[in-house]
Amino acid sequence: MRSWTLFFSAIFASVTAVSSLVIPFCLFLSFYQGDLFVAASERTAYRGIEVMLYLTPFLILIAFISYWFIFRFLNAPKKLFEIQRFFKVIRLFALFWFFLIFLFQFLDGRMGEIAESVLFGIISLSIFSIPLLIGIWSGNYMYLNTQKMIKISLKSKLNKQPYHPL
Repeated sequence: MRSWTLFFSAIFASVTAVSSLVIPFCLFLSFYQGDLFVAASERTAYRGIEVMLYLTPFLILIAFISYWFIFRFLNAPKKLFEIQRFFKVIRLFALFWFFLIFLFQFLDGRMGEIAESVLFGIISLSIFSIPLLIGIWSGNYMYLNTQKMIKISLKSKLNKQPYHPL
């Protein structure tokens, strides 16, 4: 029963998190470049919206896998807003994020520019923490509602009296 609840929670969390990242970014590009559809259909260097719309299914898939791991390995949520759960996830995400930054800097041979990369890493981590938080909250919401519906259906099945015509 918990596996299906985790599955639907991860789907709901990934769709809301990616939507909360893609929609404002595309709107920003639309205001910055002019018309949304003209900018997406032109064959110029201003194809950011088109690229974001192409990447959205891949982002949803990657977000689904990551939220499934998050919800699978953390304890089941007890309430909608769990700040400690968010801090656990952001701490693990930050460790992974800065490991990738240091790895790429090391492989590129630019360890002298590490302070600049750490600054951009902190800025990008703060930007990506907002969709991460929205995804965790929406996943908790879906998990708690699904558990409540399962409890109600089980309670109604147990409380049904067998039909006796006599």
